[in-house]
Amino acid sequence: MNLNPGPTSAILEENAHLRARLAEAEDTLRAIRAGEVDALVVQSTAGPRIYVLQGQDAEATRMRGDMLAQVSDAVIAVDNDSGVIYLNAAAERLYGLAAAKALGRDLADIFETRWLQPGDEAAAAATLSRHSEWRGESVHVTHDGRALNVESSITILREKGGQASGTLAVIRDVTQRRNHENAVLVSEIRYRRLFETAHDGVLIIDPGTRRIVDANPFMTSMLGYPHDQLVGKELFEIGLLKDQAESREMVRDLNRVNQVRYDNLPLKRRDGQHQEVEVVANLYDENGSPVIQCNIRDITERKRDEAHVQLLMAEINHRAKNLLAVVQAVAHQTAKYGDPASFASRLADRIDGLAAGQDLLVKNLWQGVEMADLVAVQLAHFKDMIGTRILIGGPEALLTAAAAQGIGMALHELTTNAVKYGALSSPAGLVRIAWQTTAAEAPVFAISWLEEGGPKVVAPTRNGFGQVVTGRMAEFSVDGTVEIDFREGGLTWTLTAPAANALALFAATP
Repeated sequence: MNLNPGPTSAILEENAHLRARLAEAEDTLRAIRAGEVDALVVQSTAGPRIYVLQGQDAEATRMRGDMLAQVSDAVIAVDNDSGVIYLNAAAERLYGLAAAKALGRDLADIFETRWLQPGDEAAAAATLSRHSEWRGESVHVTHDGRALNVESSITILREKGGQASGTLAVIRDVTQRRNHENAVLVSEIRYRRLFETAHDGVLIIDPGTRRIVDANPFMTSMLGYPHDQLVGKELFEIGLLKDQAESREMVRDLNRVNQVRYDNLPLKRRDGQHQEVEVVANLYDENGSPVIQCNIRDITERKRDEAHVQLLMAEINHRAKNLLAVVQAVAHQTAKYGDPASFASRLADRIDGLAAGQDLLVKNLWQGVEMADLVAVQLAHFKDMIGTRILIGGPEALLTAAAAQGIGMALHELTTNAVKYGALSSPAGLVRIAWQTTAAEAPVFAISWLEEGGPKVVAPTRNGFGQVVTGRMAEFSVDGTVEIDFREGGLTWTLTAPAANALALFAATP
C-alpha cells in the first residue's frame, strides 16, 4: 500500500510538462532545419534577446540587422498592434531607452507624436494606406519630456504573402537644425523690420558692379525715386560720389578696411534738390558673397542748426562785448561826473537798470522787448504808483535789442531824477509816459516823459552823466534825436527816431 501518493503525482505531472516542452523544441528544430525560422527571441532575466540564425536568408537578415544597427538615424519597427519589435542603437540614444526595455512595449510608451498642423495626422495615414510609405516632419515627445523635431520615413512591412505585418520607421533628429533655422528666420525678420522702418537711408550695393541692389523705404523717400528706378544706379548717379573713379576708390578702401565714412556729402534728389548727408559704408559677407551696406543720414537740418548755433555764439560774443563796453562807459562817466564818495552805489544802481533790460532781452531770446514791458521793469520799484501818479500809454511796440538797452537806461535815469528832484519827490507830482509810431511813408517812433505837479524845475548848471544817458546814449541807440525842456512846471523829455532803427518789426522789413 502506498501511503504517500503526493510526490509521485507531482513527479508525473512535471514529467508530462517536460515532454510537452521537448515536443515544442523538436518542432522548432524541424522548422529551423527546414529553413522556416530566421531568428529566435529568447526571454532571459535581462529581457528578450534576438538571435539571428545562419543560412542564406538568415545571413541576409543578419546583415540587414548589422546595417540598421550602424546607421546614425533611429530605426524602429512595430507590429500591427504598435508593439515594438526592433530598435537600433541610434534609437536607443535618441529616445533614452534601452532595447531590452523597449521591445514588446507599445510605441506610445517610447514617444508621443505631435503633428505640426491639425490635418497632418489624417493626411499621413491616408498617404501610408495608399502608397505604403510616408515621409514628413513632426515632433516626438520622449518619455522623459524632451521635444524632438524629427523627419520620419515610414514604410509598411509585409509578409511574403503581402499581408501587412507592421511598420518600419527611419527617424532623423533635426531639432538642432530647426532651432538654427528658426534663429536665422527670427534674425532675418528683425533685420527686415529694422531695414523697412529705419529712419536712416539704407542702400545695399554689389561690390562687383558697384550698383544698388536694394534700398529701404526711407531711402526711396529721401531721394524721391521709386524703388525699381533706384535699383541699378551707381552712387555717383545720385550725387553721393563725384564719378565712377570715386566709386571704384570706395570699393578699394572697403576691401582694405571694411568700413568707410563720409561726412557732408551732397545728395541730389530726383527733383534736383540737394541735401547734406553723412554716409557709413560697410563691407560684409552674405552667404559667401561680399555685400556693401551704406547707411545714409540726412544731416541738412543738423547742419542748419549748427550754423544757427555758430551764428548765435557770434551774436552773443558781439552783444557781450557791446554790453561790457556800455558798462565800462557807465562806470567811467559815473566816476567822471559824480561824487567819488557815492560812486559805488550810483554805479550799482545804473547797472541794475541795465540788467533789468538785459533780462527782458534774454527772456525774449534777443528777439526784442515790448515797450510796455520795458517801462514796467524800469519802474518796478514804483509799481504802486502806476495808474495813479505814473500814467503809461501807447500801442504795442517791439523794440530792437539796441533800442531796449538805450531807452531802458534813459527811463531808469529819468525815474531816479524824478524821485530825487522832480515830480515823484512831492506828494502831488505826476509823470506821464507815452509812445507812438506815425503812419507816414517813413514811420517815426517817438517816446515822451512829462512831469508835472512837482517842485519848481531849475535847469542844471553843469552836465552830469545823467544827461549823457538820457541824451547822447539814448540818441545813439536808435540813431535818433532827444529834446529836453526844463520847464518850470515840470521836465519834458522826448526821443524820436526812424521806426526802422527802433522797432524790430520795421527793422526786419526790407
